[in-house]
Amino acid sequence: MGDVSEQIELCSLAAEFTEALARQQRLAERREAIVTRLHDEVERLRQGEMETALDLVRHSLIRLHDQILRQAEHVTGPLGVDELRALLTALADEAADTVARTGVERYVPRPGEAFDRTLQRPVGRVAAESPEAERTVARVVAAGFVQGERVVRKADVVVCRWEPDAPPVASSPATPSSPADTQSTTTHQGN
Repeated sequence: MGDVSEQIELCSLAAEFTEALARQQRLAERREAIVTRLHDEVERLRQGEMETALDLVRHSLIRLHDQILRQAEHVTGPLGVDELRALLTALADEAADTVARTGVERYVPRPGEAFDRTLQRPVGRVAAESPEAERTVARVVAAGFVQGERVVRKADVVVCRWEPDAPPVASSPATPSSPADTQSTTTHQGN
């Protein structure tokens, strides 16, 4: 009789175990369905955010396109150097404004300021006129771009280097690569 009651108890335990296992399987399937649904929602949100960001850039590029065409309509003959420079400067400014709409600001170091490796990339060097000008910006070749504290692209600069035995260099204006680099710029202090 003891064997029969043990068998009944074992069968009961096996049934409970089977039921508990089935419940756990259903819970696992529900969790898997929830995870899959959440993953799909996250992917849809990411895609939506990406489309929103791309729309911002698309609309800005469309405005730039329209501005180029409007400027082209006003050209009635050969452009002089100053007119061409002004036109290209306006287009560069519009492109910088487009980038600014994405949260990235143009950064143009000033000639004479200390060279800062975190914000500037040396692309050349010239002899400094004095020891005080050592490791200062002589000329900006290309603007940099920053997003808050993050450097998106370093500014390309020519750096002054003091060489005591070098003959003095004739002073030439330190001009950026284009007039656009000196207009509507964001200064960024991080030296």
